[in-house]
Amino acid sequence: MPSIRRMAPLAICPLLILGAPVPASAAAPGERPGTVVTTTPLPGKEAPGSTATSITYWTENSLDQPRQSLATIYVPTGTPPAGGWPILANAHVTAGLGDDCAYTDDYGTAAADVNVVTPWITAGFAFVATEYIGIGTDGSHAYLDAGAEANAVIDSVRAARSVDPTLSRDYVVNGISQGGHATLATAAKAAERAPELRLAAAMADAPATKIEGYIPVAGPYIPPLPAPDYTTYVAYILAGLETARPDFDLDAYLTPAGRAVVDDAHRLCYFDMNTRTQGTSIGQMLSKPLSTGDFPAVLRDVTTLPVSGFDAPVLVNQGRFDVVAFPFLTDLQVTEMKLHGADVTYRHYATGHNVWAQALPHNIAFARAHLAA
Repeated sequence: MPSIRRMAPLAICPLLILGAPVPASAAAPGERPGTVVTTTPLPGKEAPGSTATSITYWTENSLDQPRQSLATIYVPTGTPPAGGWPILANAHVTAGLGDDCAYTDDYGTAAADVNVVTPWITAGFAFVATEYIGIGTDGSHAYLDAGAEANAVIDSVRAARSVDPTLSRDYVVNGISQGGHATLATAAKAAERAPELRLAAAMADAPATKIEGYIPVAGPYIPPLPAPDYTTYVAYILAGLETARPDFDLDAYLTPAGRAVVDDAHRLCYFDMNTRTQGTSIGQMLSKPLSTGDFPAVLRDVTTLPVSGFDAPVLVNQGRFDVVAFPFLTDLQVTEMKLHGADVTYRHYATGHNVWAQALPHNIAFARAHLAA
């Protein structure tokens, strides 16, 4: 897993799957969610005090079609506690949409990042890191597709437990930025999707929220912005919609330059995509406002986070100076969750988007407390 130093500095801008939909019930037995396709031990690439294994497993996209995902499993060495090692399901930050963008390099076979994995191993957790659907597996990645993210995270826990019998049915989920978005989506869906598991807590750091509320304001009139990241993330969002809803006519909104940028967004990783979008504004990509036609409804259907259905306690960590996952949008998300009965703890930090280091000890403490509850 790449170092936090390599994490996209603006990991979310708040601004092909082929064939007919196949109902989940129509999946072949070998395609059922959590079924493991391949298992590869990773000797010499472990986090300190752990073993490491790369797996490919079946999950589903948000149209309930069977799809494959990658994950890396790190299990503490030594004797597991009664009931097995509790699991930290990791939802990773924006890395890109193509196969080369696997957050754990070489499709899940790189040495673990000690800054990310080791604190959880030391705290007595197994660490299960999904790549989501389409990063290192067939198709492109449906960026910020809440349903697909949640499925990939939950099913990674199912898959990991089928590989290693020392893993508990109890798990927690944590992620930053795109991963924060995935964490909240997972927390709202966990009990319904996998009743055989117990989600004890969810910790969302700087989550991307309310994307559906402001991305549609974009149009040809948007001037060049000082940071290339914004064009990169809008391109990722558009490419993600194209993957999540292949029947949607995205081309109706794109200029020829925009079509070329979105094509590159399907394959280029974050830093390369930033280089690619230098000199290209969001306005230059768009032939008409995103507020018109079907775009707002499709965006809502794919990216909107639930505000109800949270059976486990949730911790949300937010930097008050975050210019990416805007604090007022996180405030609104948390308020709506609380109004719908969610048990939410909301912590603020005097920092920008990368709250990970400051939030980590609070996340571990929160996870431990609710595992014991």
